[in-house]
Amino acid sequence: MRVLLLLTVLLLAACGGNVRQAEPETYDLGSVAIVWKPADLAVTGVSAQGPAWLATPAISYRLLYAGDMARNAYAESRWAAPPPDLIERALNRQTPASGEGCRLRLDVDELIQVFDTPQASRTLLDARATLFAPAGETILARRAFSIARPAPSADARGGVAGAVAAVQALGGELKAWLADTARAKPAIAQRCNAA
Repeated sequence: MRVLLLLTVLLLAACGGNVRQAEPETYDLGSVAIVWKPADLAVTGVSAQGPAWLATPAISYRLLYAGDMARNAYAESRWAAPPPDLIERALNRQTPASGEGCRLRLDVDELIQVFDTPQASRTLLDARATLFAPAGETILARRAFSIARPAPSADARGGVAGAVAAVQALGGELKAWLADTARAKPAIAQRCNAA
């Protein structure tokens, strides 16, 4: 009887070892063109970086309606790369680095889906842009951006759609800010364009 029981346990263990977990859904920001460079200010491209909590491919969310300040992650969905890397790639896709002009650094402070109710959520993107001189570390201009876009569904897919819309909006706001900077401070535009 013990031998039969032992064989049954071993057989079940062998079968259980072959059970494959489903691969998580992997998302990126798509291939939508994001035009952010102004015509009157030369910028080589954008580099993006972020804090440790954005250095993983986790798609994060927070349940504000429950008073929960915990940062949660979807178990069956993830980004194809850490969010700052995806944002950098999206912004540079249509405007590859040229080697001439000023440099733009983006510090991505937050990219998260927040739930105001169990059915309603939005994606938040917080970033700080710094425009550097063509050479060295001289800062020419700075601006913080805080963008919220509704998520069309209360799941990871909805959060990703909200993130895509937020990054597109960021591109438009970057372009407007850089164009305003060039108009308001011609010396900055001259410095960038002379590189």
